[in-house]
Amino acid sequence: MRDYELMYIVRPELDEDAVRNAVRSVRAVIEAQGGEVVKTTLWGRRRLAYDVQRLRDGHYVLVALRLDGAKVGAVERALRIHDTVFRHLLVQHQGPMPEPDGEIEELALEPAPDQELPEPEPAPRQENVEAASAAQADDEVVDDEELAEAPSASDEDEGDE
Repeated sequence: MRDYELMYIVRPELDEDAVRNAVRSVRAVIEAQGGEVVKTTLWGRRRLAYDVQRLRDGHYVLVALRLDGAKVGAVERALRIHDTVFRHLLVQHQGPMPEPDGEIEELALEPAPDQELPEPEPAPRQENVEAASAAQADDEVVDDEELAEAPSASDEDEGDE
């Protein structure tokens, strides 16, 4: 038995109950192959980097699992034909496995209403931005004498002909 991580994306049009049913269905596929689901984390609905099968977003799910290496192909075949999963990636897990939990963990994407958000840093004042730009421009000034002494690429080409 090896440790694996499975990331898969569920169709975006599904509601919360349908997503949970899809998660249970994937868990059943893994357990049918003799695997053990250690931890399941729902990341929620997120935008995809590019369109996949004309879909722009999906429900992301991360699963930590233990599975026999010979059964990986069977799990991937089952996920390829799964009705609600349209993308998946199964890789070996690096590092210690997370603590097992029987429940599905929801990743908190937004702070709780009673939790205070950190104060954003104030934007730099316009005067400070102009002063910094002027200081940077002063650093980039080059003497005309330095330019005259520096060899140019055309000087090297003349010697080759």
